[in-house]
Amino acid sequence: MNPMPKHRRWKSEKYLEFIRKQPCIVCGYKTTQAHHIRFANNSGVSSKPSDTWTIPLCKLHHLEYHQIGRDTFYDRHGVDIFLDLFTLTRKYIETS
Repeated sequence: MNPMPKHRRWKSEKYLEFIRKQPCIVCGYKTTQAHHIRFANNSGVSSKPSDTWTIPLCKLHHLEYHQIGRDTFYDRHGVDIFLDLFTLTRKYIETS
């Protein structure tokens, strides 16, 4: 028996739709994509993190994120990912 329960990914098209309606967290552009943030403990090989770990990024910043990597992206743009995630989640709860 495995002592660690298998991670169950939370999926919500309604939440992703909400994220896509938010402005880009970097430039404020209104047309965005839901970007899933990966950490060592929230995803594995070939698996996507839960939808709660998403931020809105415009197409340009989404591409840049994948090209330069998470830490460089956050440093370059002054992104506070945990504050952004908290703010987005709170806004979703308050408007639902």
